[in-house]
Amino acid sequence: MTDTPPDVQARVDALMRQRSGSDRVRMMSDMFDFAKALVLSNLRATHADASDAELHVMLFDRLYVDEIDPAQRARVVARLRGERQATSGLL
Repeated sequence: MTDTPPDVQARVDALMRQRSGSDRVRMMSDMFDFAKALVLSNLRATHADASDAELHVMLFDRLYVDEIDPAQRARVVARLRGERQATSGLL
């Protein structure tokens, strides 16, 4: 679904094509980092008692759970919990 009028979308597309590939990648990376920070902030606010490891697992689920199968998720979560419990302050 989009609520952007076609003429506005065409203008945005034209402006994006004027940027270099590295600029576009940098912009998308910055947007992803910002979105990740917003999600993490919300998780910290709503799960104040969660450990860093559990916050990282919840962040992973919010960002990727619809993109992987349950068995793969279980392996990733186990690894995240193991690595995050052994080292603190990574978030």
